[in-house]
Amino acid sequence: MMPSYIDGTKKARPHPFLAPPSVPLIYDLRYPPTSLHFPSSSPFAGYGYELLRVPLTLERPRQIRLISPDFPWEFDIGPSVGEEVVTCLDVLSTLHVELQRPLTGMEWGTAGDDKRASLIRARDRRLWMQLALHRSSNSAARTRPTVNFERPVQREPLILRVDWLGSNVAFMGLVKNETFARRFVPRGGECPETWVVKFQKS
Repeated sequence: MMPSYIDGTKKARPHPFLAPPSVPLIYDLRYPPTSLHFPSSSPFAGYGYELLRVPLTLERPRQIRLISPDFPWEFDIGPSVGEEVVTCLDVLSTLHVELQRPLTGMEWGTAGDDKRASLIRARDRRLWMQLALHRSSNSAARTRPTVNFERPVQREPLILRVDWLGSNVAFMGLVKNETFARRFVPRGGECPETWVVKFQKS
């Protein structure tokens, strides 16, 4: 049985799959949405990302905007191919794709010393996790000479937008915050329906 949107109030709410404080899924933004899962205590345990192909809200929006106090960007989202409205899966897919983009020189330049140190730590942590997953899933990597733990440092891999989040890379849901959203609207301008993304430590 799919969860219901209806909560007895007129306040805008996303689908329960993406509604805090009890988001029923576990998803780390460093990985594609295909990696998300539901905890064993969930009635959806054993199911995967396919369940998220449902409209984000009862209003069935055709375009939304995502913002967050945890990152400096805004992401506009429309329906994916084959869909008529924005779905819960569209939200997570777009977030993942946008956060996998390399940090630009200008974005790096706006970061203070503490933020830059945090970005580098997050980048290194992400790379070590990727290498560990690769080694655990491919036993041949244990003897392959090209696998070298020093390579991430020597090659100075790109810092990605997701590293801006530090360790707060677990998706926690979408909320409405009109006061915060108004900061992203030019005076007299209009913008799509806007949702604020919340994260927590992974």
